[in-house]
Amino acid sequence: MRDKNLRIMVEVSLLVAAAVILSFVRLFQMPQGGSVSLEMLPIFILSFRHGGKIGMAGGALLGVVKLLISPYVIHPVQLLLDYPVPFMLLGAAGFGFLQRNRVLGVSVGAFLRYLTHVVAGAVFFAEYAPEGTPVWVYSAGYNASYMVPETILVAVVVLVLSRRREIFVPKYK
Repeated sequence: MRDKNLRIMVEVSLLVAAAVILSFVRLFQMPQGGSVSLEMLPIFILSFRHGGKIGMAGGALLGVVKLLISPYVIHPVQLLLDYPVPFMLLGAAGFGFLQRNRVLGVSVGAFLRYLTHVVAGAVFFAEYAPEGTPVWVYSAGYNASYMVPETILVAVVVLVLSRRREIFVPKYK
């Protein structure tokens, strides 16, 4: 049991590190934050391999590391909604039937992340909305402009990787 826990901790560390590295390889960057990359992929792999609890822990850890690397904080609640919480919610892909239906798992996890960014954007960054545009509409559109392409990209990569069963199922289970 101790050996298994150690292996899981090592995997969490490696996959969070891989997510951080992938976050710097961006296809494009939005002006007020957000970008399209493969940073979510390692957290989804972690969730599919070890379930939702481990995936959520790894995602929250990724959010904390991102906060340490490039923080933009204007309020403690905004800190939570932009860093640990959205990445933690990616781990939802590892619960129940989502763990077996990987594209749906990616979609649900990414959607939950998207929702937290929309709330943070509407509540804390309303001043960026063009005059006459409702802040919720602006925040939803702004966050969708990078989250939708990133989700599609990650889902396609997960589909391609699904041919290699060993990526998603640990040998030592």
